[in-house]
Amino acid sequence: MMNLRNISIKNKLVLMQVFTSAFVLGLCITAFVLIDIKGFKDRKVVSSIAIAQVVGFNSVSALEFLDNAAAKKILSELTVQNDILNATILDKKGTVFASYTKPGSNPKYRFSVPAMDQKSFLFTNENLFVYNKIIKDNKTIGLVCIRFELSELNKIKMAVLRLGIVLLIVGIGLAFLIAMIIKKYISKPLLNLVTVIQQIKDTGDYKTRMVIEGKDEISILSLGLNDMLENIEKRDNEVAQSKEQLNKQNTLLQSVIQNMGDGLIVADENRKFILWNAAGERIIGIGPMDIPIDRWAETYGFFMPDTRAIFNTNELPLVKALNGEEVDNMEIFIQNYKKPEGLSVIVTARPLKNLAGGITGGVLVIHDITERKNSENEIKKLNEELERKVTERTAQLAEAIETLRKSEEKYREIVENISDVVHTSDYKGYFTYINPACKKLTGYIQNEIIGKHFSEIVAPEWRDRVAEFYLNQFKNKIDETLFSFPILTKSREEKWVEQTVMQLREGNRITGHKSIMRDITERKAAEQKLKESEGQLQTIFNEAPDALIVINDEGNIIRWNPQAEKIFGWSLVEVIGKHMSDLIIPEQYKENHIKGFQNFLKTGEGPIINKTIEITALNKKNEEFDIELTVSPATILGKYIFIAFIKDISLRKKMENEKKEADKLVHLNELKLKLILENIGEGIIVTDSQKRIVLSNHMAEEIIGIKQDTEHPTTLDWSTKYDLYYPDEQTIFPAQNLPLEKALKGESTDDVEIIIEDSETKAKKRVIISGRPIIDENNYIIAAVANIKDITYYKELEVALEESEQKYRKLIGFKKG
Repeated sequence: MMNLRNISIKNKLVLMQVFTSAFVLGLCITAFVLIDIKGFKDRKVVSSIAIAQVVGFNSVSALEFLDNAAAKKILSELTVQNDILNATILDKKGTVFASYTKPGSNPKYRFSVPAMDQKSFLFTNENLFVYNKIIKDNKTIGLVCIRFELSELNKIKMAVLRLGIVLLIVGIGLAFLIAMIIKKYISKPLLNLVTVIQQIKDTGDYKTRMVIEGKDEISILSLGLNDMLENIEKRDNEVAQSKEQLNKQNTLLQSVIQNMGDGLIVADENRKFILWNAAGERIIGIGPMDIPIDRWAETYGFFMPDTRAIFNTNELPLVKALNGEEVDNMEIFIQNYKKPEGLSVIVTARPLKNLAGGITGGVLVIHDITERKNSENEIKKLNEELERKVTERTAQLAEAIETLRKSEEKYREIVENISDVVHTSDYKGYFTYINPACKKLTGYIQNEIIGKHFSEIVAPEWRDRVAEFYLNQFKNKIDETLFSFPILTKSREEKWVEQTVMQLREGNRITGHKSIMRDITERKAAEQKLKESEGQLQTIFNEAPDALIVINDEGNIIRWNPQAEKIFGWSLVEVIGKHMSDLIIPEQYKENHIKGFQNFLKTGEGPIINKTIEITALNKKNEEFDIELTVSPATILGKYIFIAFIKDISLRKKMENEKKEADKLVHLNELKLKLILENIGEGIIVTDSQKRIVLSNHMAEEIIGIKQDTEHPTTLDWSTKYDLYYPDEQTIFPAQNLPLEKALKGESTDDVEIIIEDSETKAKKRVIISGRPIIDENNYIIAAVANIKDITYYKELEVALEESEQKYRKLIGFKKG
């Protein structure tokens, strides 16, 4: 036996055509039926025309003598012909002269008289019409019209059809038996292919493969399917990986939002908070609350920077953003019951917009600057105090020196009266003289100190260091030294002093020392506070959530915090002293940066100074990314420095772009949905859980006069506009049983027929309503949808048809009587 598996599918189909006897048999039966029907019609035409001719011949006298009764009698003879429904004799004017109607047929039936040159018979689906001229002396004096029913033809059709069906079934059975023989060569591979495809469809397992047998077209198709499944499996794995990465990115984004140092608050177009991160709640002290917009400032405690005047509602940054305005670096003082001590923040606000430019919400970013402001104020106070004291002390010293220089006689008077302690000692360190100022500084009077060793007033823990310092001065014969150390007063109080020691010599021999000692306790404390403040500033600088870069008036980097290292990839060692434009500014911005920098140094004005802008920067990998930049100038010792606050917004930009794409898809889907809803023949209404209409089409408005209002959502309440009745139009239909009401309780309802009557016009409509609940992923009912169909017109047609039927029934019954 030849191997059919290797024959092409074309040859297999040719082989199968040999066994298409069932199809040929069907054609033969159809031809037989048509021939039989044609033969019947031909016979029927001949016999019918003969009957019409007989009636016409017998009616010549009746027409000539206008004998209606004779004509009716002639026609009454047709009762023996059961298939004649109506017969009419028309005179030469076309007026009915006599008529006959078979019992049960329509007595008012009127013939459409054909033109005299047309055929004398006409077949329709149910009747045969025969027309015969009544002629006398070659003149047409009338016309016979007869209508035959074709029930006999239908019987013939059914009989032949039954025979044909029997023969067709037998032929199909034989064809099936033959097909079973060659099934394994043609059908089985196709069925295997279908089975594999169905299996893949049901399980989604694209690892399934077809077993290849033979070399025919089905085998080639199976091989192609295997290749396609392999590609789908590969793409499926890639999609799964992409989805996993997207989920990770979403998780990361949520983590970033919740863990970022700045507060982030987002409100929708309805002035409802939809996002409020942990930092926002920590800074403000209060989380999101469902309160009216005019109570935001009072509830959360938003005050002007003067800490007294509360913000006007329309001046709040988030409110401005919701109104389409942008706000940059606005300072606000926050004080509420959770934050009674109050804190200072700077905020940035932006509106959120859809593709059409409509405002869909607003976003607010809050940055706590309380510590920075406190530190700035404290450092400012300390600097002012130090400058004042240094100025005062410098003036005092200058005056004393000038006085000493002018008059040697006044030396002792000055020494005795200056606030600084002046003393002398021998080369071993024993006091030989001390002025009265020692009382104020040490608590000892002059006589209590003279003769004592200098080390006796030095704090014990510093004695070794002080002794080593002055021993070094003695050994190396240093003429003058300045040294600071703590002393103990008579009351055991520790004070810091700054001492200038000059050696006294006789020739080359050191005979003693002359010293000036001044109290620097307050200055030391101020220095300590300043040091602590600088430490706090450094901590703030290092722990800032944004990158902070400080450059000098030459454009060189002098400060670079850890966040800058993280964002740009350059370490502090790599950037210190380098020009900022050579590291992080893209090529397209360098020229403008240099010009703007030089212009500010000349005029004190710049286009980006103290403004927050979005721009791109370069990292160590020479990759360009989006940043948010704020540059603030400051002066130190008459020279400018510039502080750049930089935030990496590349992730935010990416999210914004993804959101725009998502909004675009949502908008397109909304347009498609609206197009579908506005072109269906049923009314559609969707309400939320509070019965507010969130979606409706024009058919809903046309049927029940209720439509969607996007600005002021309409609450669906039929009882105020309509009276509801059951189909009997008498029994009141309870409003709580409406499908939409049940849907909001979780019940589905199909095809409830209701009569709605307008309370004012009393106009009635008959409608069919179905309702379905809309359930979220947590199995909560969030909305309901109702389909409304107006069947008033169809019901009226039905009633009219029924009335017509009853009317004709009565009419037929009357005739029979």
